[in-house]
Amino acid sequence: MANSVAIIADSKTGKTYKKEVSPENISSLTGRKIGDEVDGVFFELPGYRLKITGGSTNDGFPMKHDLHISGKKRILRTYSLGKRAKNGYRKRVTFRGGIIGPDIAQLNLKIVQYGPNPLDGGSESSGKKE
Repeated sequence: MANSVAIIADSKTGKTYKKEVSPENISSLTGRKIGDEVDGVFFELPGYRLKITGGSTNDGFPMKHDLHISGKKRILRTYSLGKRAKNGYRKRVTFRGGIIGPDIAQLNLKIVQYGPNPLDGGSESSGKKE
C-alpha cells in the first residue's frame, strides 16, 4: 500500500505544506471524523494540534463531512441555475463518507495549535506565491 499525503494549511502565513504519511499512522487515525482534532505526532510535528478538514480516496472521490459512513455513497445533488431559478438539474454524484479509513490517499488538515519547531524547516511548501 502506498503512502498517503497530508496537506497542512497554515492560516497565519496562508501557505500549505505537504507531508508523507505512513500506512501505520493512517491506520491509527482510522475512525476519526472530519472536524476532529488530532495530535501532530502522526505527521512528525510534535507539539502541533491539527484539525481534519477533508480528504479524498485512492479513486479520487472527495470526503463529505455530513455523510457519516466510512465508505462511498451515491447522492442525488441539486444544482440551480441562479439565485431564484425555478429550473435546474439534479445529478447523482459519488462521495466518500467523513470517517477516515484505510483507503484515504489525501488528508487535508488545518493547524489549530502551533508547536515549538517551525513548519518551514524540513517540508516542501506550495501554495501562495509572495
